[in-house]
Amino acid sequence: MSSLSLLTIDLNALVDNWKLLQQKVAPSTRCAAVVKANAYGLGIAPVAKVLFANGCRVFFVATLEEGIELRTLLAKSDCEIIVFGGLFYDTEESLCSAAWLRYSLIPVLYSVEHISRWVLLSSRVQKILPSVVKVDTGMHRMGLSVDEFNEQLLSDVMDRLQPSYIMSHFACSDKSEHSLNSNQIMAFDDCLIKIKSRLPDIQVSMCNSAGIFLDAEVFYDLVRPGIALYGGNPSPSKPNPMKPVVKLTLGVMQLKVVASGDSIGYGASYIAQKETRLAIVSGGYADGLHRALSNTGFAYCKGQRVPIVGRVSMDTMIFDVTNVLGKDPTMIEILGECQTVDDLAQAAGTIGYEILTSLGSRFQRNYLYPSGSNE
Repeated sequence: MSSLSLLTIDLNALVDNWKLLQQKVAPSTRCAAVVKANAYGLGIAPVAKVLFANGCRVFFVATLEEGIELRTLLAKSDCEIIVFGGLFYDTEESLCSAAWLRYSLIPVLYSVEHISRWVLLSSRVQKILPSVVKVDTGMHRMGLSVDEFNEQLLSDVMDRLQPSYIMSHFACSDKSEHSLNSNQIMAFDDCLIKIKSRLPDIQVSMCNSAGIFLDAEVFYDLVRPGIALYGGNPSPSKPNPMKPVVKLTLGVMQLKVVASGDSIGYGASYIAQKETRLAIVSGGYADGLHRALSNTGFAYCKGQRVPIVGRVSMDTMIFDVTNVLGKDPTMIEILGECQTVDDLAQAAGTIGYEILTSLGSRFQRNYLYPSGSNE
């Protein structure tokens, strides 16, 4: 079944998106790449390698295991690999896994306990180990509270830790007018004044994809885009400046005609109102095409919009192709120029992140590499 449907990943567009974001920020600001969750489902190996080849030198992953995988892929490179989940994913009973040192990985430290563990490890190996301290400025997910951060500054912990970076994370940067954005910036800037008086060379990072496009332009030293790299709109209320990276075409397994009054799919949830031509395609909810698209979503065939009829099944979907003229259709495009990741997400009642990271391994994958690439 997998050979009937094709997921095309345009690495040219990916690189162009990264370069656009690098150009968007201040000249002194570096642009990293978030490649967690297998590069948002698109393949960490091709994505990270092509970004490194084009100048990216800082990568973010979620877990220790992802960091090890990425360092193995970029073994001879001089890039920094930062692990969002920090020491939580270090499951060894010892102080800290030797993997952090062996693979030159940098943890994000978001609790007093993790800071203490890292300081102790540094003392044992008798050198300062790179780290990132995360401050929670209002999202109330991971990070030291501002009070905890101030307490750490009052002690000598930060002097012993000497973190490479301090970071925070926007909660509402995709809503540019939300008051929490300015509140977080003020809280973070207050933290920066305090820590830079002790560690003037510490690097600073706040912006995710949407944060890069805020009017405040708080780029600091490092921005860390994710979804924008992969073609998602960083500012949903504005036109998307990013190039689409993915195209998904579903192979037609069978064509058939049903009569007016016939039911279609599980639960007989759709009743044909007239004689209807159906295309049954390869791809279903097991492949990341959400069941919520049942009777609401659509795709394109020969430039014609075709609706999903009936429930999305595990391995298949059904489209009404009655109005598609000419030769029998063999492919239906559900992601591409006609329908973006964000469009499909809206139809499914979710977000582009979930669509991308859900795209299944059963699709045949075709990578379009930049000219001159060794791949």
